Amino acid sequence: MYILKNACKSITRNKLRNILIGVIVLIISISACVSLSIREAAQAAKEDTMSGLQVTGSISFDRQKAMEEMKEKAEKAASSSGSGDKSKFDFDVLQGSSLTLSDYMKYTKALKSGDGYYYSGAISLNAAGKLTPYGTSEDEDDDSSSSKSDSSNQGMMPPGMNGNSDSSNSQQSAFPGRQPFQVNQGDFTVTGYSSYSAMLSMFGSDGSYKITKGKMFDEESDALECIISNELADYNSLKVGDTIKLSNPEYEKETYKLKIVGIYKNSESSSQEDNRFKMNDPANNIYMNYNALSKIISKSEKADNKTTDSDGEETSAALSENLAFTYTFKSVDNYNAFAKKVYKLGLSDDYKVSSTDLQQYEDSLLPLNTLSNTALWFFLIVLAVGGVILITLNIFNLRERKYEVGVLTAIGMKKAKVALQFVTEIFIVTFIALIIGTSIGSAVSVPVTNTLLQNQIQSSQSSGDSIKANFGLSKDGDNAPPSFGPGSSMFSQSKAQNYVDSVNSATNLFVVCELMLVGLFLTILASLAALISIMRYEPLKILSNRS
Repeated sequence: MYILKNACKSITRNKLRNILIGVIVLIISISACVSLSIREAAQAAKEDTMSGLQVTGSISFDRQKAMEEMKEKAEKAASSSGSGDKSKFDFDVLQGSSLTLSDYMKYTKALKSGDGYYYSGAISLNAAGKLTPYGTSEDEDDDSSSSKSDSSNQGMMPPGMNGNSDSSNSQQSAFPGRQPFQVNQGDFTVTGYSSYSAMLSMFGSDGSYKITKGKMFDEESDALECIISNELADYNSLKVGDTIKLSNPEYEKETYKLKIVGIYKNSESSSQEDNRFKMNDPANNIYMNYNALSKIISKSEKADNKTTDSDGEETSAALSENLAFTYTFKSVDNYNAFAKKVYKLGLSDDYKVSSTDLQQYEDSLLPLNTLSNTALWFFLIVLAVGGVILITLNIFNLRERKYEVGVLTAIGMKKAKVALQFVTEIFIVTFIALIIGTSIGSAVSVPVTNTLLQNQIQSSQSSGDSIKANFGLSKDGDNAPPSFGPGSSMFSQSKAQNYVDSVNSATNLFVVCELMLVGLFLTILASLAALISIMRYEPLKILSNRS
């Protein structure tokens, strides 16, 4: 009690010095409170976003791994032979092979309670009978139009992108309703969905698709029923209940009749698609039940639809399906467990499990993570600089009070108690400043965090817009080429609406506890020089040397 009273008296006797120390600690505590609150807010935002995240995943051929393995073999062969051999690159292997529906269903055993799946298949068909694809000129002959569309699409097909490509799956899941290039290119892309849940991204509350006439096809029936776009319906004067006729692009005699049960409107179709080819125009997208689509594919496989190439070799012209299978997970932990278990169920190491949702989740947290890391460095710098200043002030303080130390020790007070008095003084000043600093920091932490976060997002946006400008693209990205269009990791990061752009709380009990530890650390750090010096002082020398 004596030490505490003496420390309080000493604080009041040296007001200016202790006020200066208190101001320094106050600045440190406010800065530390804001910095730690930003980091805590970032962690809380991650957890909140993660808890509401709908995780989907897919299995695809790991082309990058196959390329690296093949490249390694080619380099070894080249080093042994002394020359490169490009024939070592087997592009059929690099292209990979797609899993069948039964394969995908096999891996559903790795799903846990609350998880699920859905899938879709896509084929390309030509117009037949009186049907005309949307976008066909009035003076364009139907037959030549179909032929031109078919040959043009095949000629422009990027290398390696076909129904067996792993990129097919990724594009399908990223752009529901928009199908990648396939082997058989025709006027229409016909997509079959396993269930309504597979179409929620299109026809859900956040989707841009809406049935305007008729109804959606039965999700369990295999009847050849479909829904078409309002553009296609108006272009051909079609209505609900009419029948359209489609044909195999490589074997025109193979035809199918689909009944229109509904007409949909796509509010974003005019700006988000590449309309150079008819089958790429969203107006020419036709949707139906997967069971019905599977029925068409089976019929095509059984049909006598062989064609003869220029070498006289007969090949099957059966329709090629582009299958996309998506797994849904209740939580990220379920996704991680699935990603491990599928390999135990027999999935080859040539395939990988990936999730675009998790990637988008990481992208959405990019400004917040950057701000959190910046806050950490700011906290460490402030703590280091503040600690150095406090040590320096206490060294000068101790020199000024050297005679006081000599008197106290000369009258019999132990050096440990003298040192404890100095520590108590610093602790009281530090604690009071820390309480005030924490209160101020708590009040300003949320607005400061949100302001800094908005600045970070604007910086990311400006960077993305600058890149677009360098490519000669508009800021909204509507005229971006396919590789830089919507969904591209390069430009999607520049959209502020994809980011976590605000926090609701920052300072909590955990932050307060961290600040208490900071105060204790500053007290020990500031007292360290005093403790060492006091233990080395000789009271008689101090008193005899006084001048």
